[in-house]
Amino acid sequence: MNKIRTRTDEISIDEHGIIHKKIIEGAHIDLPELQEAEEAAAKLTKEEKFLILVDARALHTMTPEAVKELKVSLDTKRIAAAVVSSGLGMRILIDYLANVEKTVAPIKIFGTKEEAVEWLLTFKKR
Repeated sequence: MNKIRTRTDEISIDEHGIIHKKIIEGAHIDLPELQEAEEAAAKLTKEEKFLILVDARALHTMTPEAVKELKVSLDTKRIAAAVVSSGLGMRILIDYLANVEKTVAPIKIFGTKEEAVEWLLTFKKR
């Protein structure tokens, strides 16, 4: 897999065309860091809409501005997003994006990467 490392993430694309984004332990994601990661993903997908698996198990923080921009990305650049995490904060964020903000792209949280990939692959058949 071709890998791009940003200040907060390791980003790659797999054989199915799924973007894998692994958040680095201790990362603080603000607007410039989120934009840097978005540019890396766009480079790997040649600016096409994409499926993304975010490994958010590492301890990290995200500013409100970055969350707002993430919602825009979910509405315009994603087909679907799967997040791997067992953290309560991440579960609250995903629930907020899915049910309050009602993102265009479906977003769901999983306990394992395998479950997340299986769910994402259902969107390739559409």
